[in-house]
Amino acid sequence: MPADGGLLARWRALVETGEPDLFEGALLVSRLVDPAEDLDAARRRVAELAAIVGAEGDDRLEALRRVLFDEEGFRGDEESYDEPSNSSVARVLARRRGMPITLSIVTIEVGRRAGLDLSGIGLPGHFVVGGPPLNGRYLDPFDGGTVGEPEALSVRLAAIFGAPVALGDDALRPDPPRQILARVLLNLRRSYERRHRWEEALAALELSEALDPAEGSALKERGLLLLKVGRNADAVDALERYAATASPEEAAPVARLVATLRGGGDPAAPGEAPESAARRVFSLSEARALLPQVRGLTADAVSRYGRLPGEEERREVAEEWARELRSLGLEIKGLWLVDFDSGAGYYCWKYPEAALAHFHSYEEGFAGRVPLQ
Repeated sequence: MPADGGLLARWRALVETGEPDLFEGALLVSRLVDPAEDLDAARRRVAELAAIVGAEGDDRLEALRRVLFDEEGFRGDEESYDEPSNSSVARVLARRRGMPITLSIVTIEVGRRAGLDLSGIGLPGHFVVGGPPLNGRYLDPFDGGTVGEPEALSVRLAAIFGAPVALGDDALRPDPPRQILARVLLNLRRSYERRHRWEEALAALELSEALDPAEGSALKERGLLLLKVGRNADAVDALERYAATASPEEAAPVARLVATLRGGGDPAAPGEAPESAARRVFSLSEARALLPQVRGLTADAVSRYGRLPGEEERREVAEEWARELRSLGLEIKGLWLVDFDSGAGYYCWKYPEAALAHFHSYEEGFAGRVPLQ
């Protein structure tokens, strides 16, 4: 279903003038999860918690940690991490459970109202809280409000990915509200897609498009989702607009799909994905076990590609390679560039790398990848 017209209008009013209010934006996302959600109740709850923190004395940071995590018991939802409700700050406030990013938004807003200047820090596959009151450290709401030094983040991420992660000197660089809200929406969309709830995924994508109208890849996402709900004419329009601005390697498979649709073919029944039906979530060990096959297929394609003189022949080789890897559940992000979906971001590999040794979040892409040690 498309986003409710009133909700979309409120969202656009919030995001189209400067940097949006993080908490109010997150509350509107809560209405995607439950259109009947009582947002005023969530606002009152935050105000109550902030008043308690403000009355606790001079050390507001310790008061924040004590109130939220010791007394109220806010924690990460380990059992149902990927549920759409964990992308709703209103539900997180009511349940005291959530995923790292929504727990962080609650922590930041309660702290802000209590006089603390806190900020959100997006990491590969994780999210924490920083800011001047922490003096160069970070606070992890998912881990019960623990406070740690930057060096400990690599250890925390290693526990998530099953391998050490090297972080740069700017690991605690804060993310702006717009970027945080984009990540919340992406988490929610992926949660809906994994449940084949395509209409709800489309509604989340609609808010993402309003948040960043210049993001061209959203058109491809929209086209594929529209195909899954059987709206082929709308899908063709979105995919053609995407192909018109994408790189030749990215546009080629989309153009072939459009040609099939215009020719009367039926590449996918409603509810099925034409280009990504086999998409799957990989553990790091599963991805690394599959890499030799991926590398062999890619090496063969690269060899054939290099021997061919004509652009059309090379394009066909690249498209055949992309189809083979998509059939294994992988995502193709460029020529000889492959992503394995981890459920929290992508393990990233580019030929001729010898190993699967990099990771990037959903929104950062190849340029933002970090090494897995």
